[in-house]
Amino acid sequence: SRVVLALTATAHGARVEVRDSGPGLTADDAAVAFEPGVLHDRYADRGRGGFGLGLAIVHGLVRRLGGTIAVATAPEGGAAFVIDLPTRHVS
Repeated sequence: SRVVLALTATAHGARVEVRDSGPGLTADDAAVAFEPGVLHDRYADRGRGGFGLGLAIVHGLVRRLGGTIAVATAPEGGAAFVIDLPTRHVS
């Protein structure tokens, strides 16, 4: 699979994109992607993967930093995770 990591400046901060050319997520999976353990429970019978905590941890960190995270379909065909973080000005 191809993995793309992109960082761009926005009017209010920075955007981080992590995209891949893998199988992506179904609409049902995308709706619960940031809930701890839900995807793990759905696919536990496949015998591989983690505990379903990674995306939930990232979601929590991004929110604590005042940002947002979303999942979409990547131009490469797989999943795209888009993180928008605000710029903090120090005076």
